[in-house]
Amino acid sequence: MRIKELYKNKPVISLEIFPPKPGSPLDGVLATIDNLSVLQPEYISVTYGAAGGSRSHTVEIADTIKNSKTS
Repeated sequence: MRIKELYKNKPVISLEIFPPKPGSPLDGVLATIDNLSVLQPEYISVTYGAAGGSRSHTVEIADTIKNSKTS
């Protein structure tokens, strides 16, 4: 089955998360993810070092998202 067939009868919401810059707290990003969870996104991606940006916290954010999914 193709992705377009899976979602042909409903809108699809997805989120892309950018980790904070080095030295910036992670709490704000995690709170934002929690607030956006009411949208019930089909999936959430976490950017890993886009345009030479920071790779810090990527795994931690992805792990938090994975472990907070209950449905």
